[in-house]
Amino acid sequence: MRHYFTLISLLFFMPLMAFAELKFGNKEIEIKSKPSDEVVSFVFPFKNVGKESVSVIDVNLTCSCLSATTDKESYSPGEEGYLKAIFSIGSFTGIQRKSMTIISQDEGKKEVRDSLLAILTIPDVVTIEPELIKWNVGEEPVEKVFTFKVPYVDPIKITNVTCTREGFDVSVVKKKEGREYEIKLKPQATSRPMLGMIKIETDSKLKKHARKLAFFSIARKRR
Repeated sequence: MRHYFTLISLLFFMPLMAFAELKFGNKEIEIKSKPSDEVVSFVFPFKNVGKESVSVIDVNLTCSCLSATTDKESYSPGEEGYLKAIFSIGSFTGIQRKSMTIISQDEGKKEVRDSLLAILTIPDVVTIEPELIKWNVGEEPVEKVFTFKVPYVDPIKITNVTCTREGFDVSVVKKKEGREYEIKLKPQATSRPMLGMIKIETDSKLKKHARKLAFFSIARKRR
């Protein structure tokens, strides 16, 4: 019977003996960015609660918009550290959920993977709908419309609009100054496939919103 309990005890404590032990205070962090933010940082503190030093081997990321690093490479028993992830906002809006995996290891032991989640809420300053205007090759070259809206607290005016492709007529109709505009786009022909952009210049004091892009295409029908 004594041997039986000894075996149970060994089985119970084997995971603690076999694996690296970085204990995170929180594996899921939520942050709301400011309209002017171009990057946002997420910090995941942890502690080595094991009896051996733990090395961080790698951090796997799921998006090119992320970069991440720990404050050092190895942590002694009882030592605290952190992983810092930097989210480049770019053109992202709304709620963004980005996961990452930190890979750690006790000396000579099996690797351990801890999954972390960064949730970022990015407020809408300007919205452009639809995301893409599309014509099919050979379709009647009718006029189509982007709707430009400003939900931000301060109004933003469109000051200029240009098309990156020749053969398109583009115009702006003010629906409500500083709040809503229609950007009308009409191809002179749809005989060949192409991709293009509408460059929208605004008077926004927020640098990242001073210039916006809207996208269009002429594509072949899928068979």
